[in-house]
Amino acid sequence: MKRHKPIFVAMLLLFAGCSWLGLGEQNGGQGSQSQATTGKVTISFTLSRISGPGSNQYAVWIEDEAGRYVTTLLVTDNMTRRQGWKVRQQSLMNWVRAADLNNMPQQDIDAMSSATPQAGTQTVEWDLTDASGKTVNASVYVYRIEACLLMENNVLWAGDIRVGDARQTSQPTVSYYPETAENLGRTLISDISIVYEPAS
Repeated sequence: MKRHKPIFVAMLLLFAGCSWLGLGEQNGGQGSQSQATTGKVTISFTLSRISGPGSNQYAVWIEDEAGRYVTTLLVTDNMTRRQGWKVRQQSLMNWVRAADLNNMPQQDIDAMSSATPQAGTQTVEWDLTDASGKTVNASVYVYRIEACLLMENNVLWAGDIRVGDARQTSQPTVSYYPETAENLGRTLISDISIVYEPAS
């Protein structure tokens, strides 16, 4: 047994070393994926107030790349504190579903409320925290801006932006629902600009 002991010890050390290297590589990968980021994303656009029932209501929110809800940056007061999302269930349906309003306490809904701004240039900033206030990881995120044009006619802008090391810009794509909403020719939000600036 004594003759084989050095071989046994050597094999044990080799196994331990391989296991340590594998764990180090695994943790290193997780570290790079879970690295918290700094800076901010600025979303700016031109708001044009329009007349008609259900109009002028909009929401701006963030999802991760897999489509999971992260946080709401802005939603107009009529849709939240005044519970317009219950009265007009056809309005801002994507935001209501993403934020899971049906299972959210009313006080949390009220906390997201913002008075509908006056017409002109609007700026909304994301400080890279989620709904619980935790800083998100460096990754690609999806921003969405949904607006009600008239009754059940809505418009949705969406795009993605990478937050992490370098400054990034993005331009959204637009879709209407129902598709006939585009034929109304009503413009509530235009000239959208999205910029990520890392912390200096």
